Amino acid sequence: MKLHRQIGELRHALQSYDAAGFVIDGRHYSGGVLLSRTLLHHPWGPAQAALLCVEDFQLLAPEMPEVLLLGTGQKQHLDVALLRELRRAGFAVEVMDSAAACRTYGVLLAEDRQVAAALLPLSA
Repeated sequence: MKLHRQIGELRHALQSYDAAGFVIDGRHYSGGVLLSRTLLHHPWGPAQAALLCVEDFQLLAPEMPEVLLLGTGQKQHLDVALLRELRRAGFAVEVMDSAAACRTYGVLLAEDRQVAAALLPLSA
């Protein structure tokens, strides 16, 4: 007999993405999104990852997820100063391209982890 962990209702499930945005709970959102099990904020973020600042993540502070996935568009953009500020604010941040962040978000959500994703579209 195979046992599976029973996971509660998964809200705000990320279903797919394209160059313009993301499909969440069956609805397409153009542009960036800030996403967790209980939060969906759209539109979110600047047009480019280089313009992100710590204030862009304020809505996540009350939740303080175990992990914050930062999807920076088609390519990974690592801003060391921003990463330092986010970690100082208490976030455990993983920076990656948005496609990888979408896949990782789905896996961690399925594992019933407290995960959040800050996603810029692939066109960013």
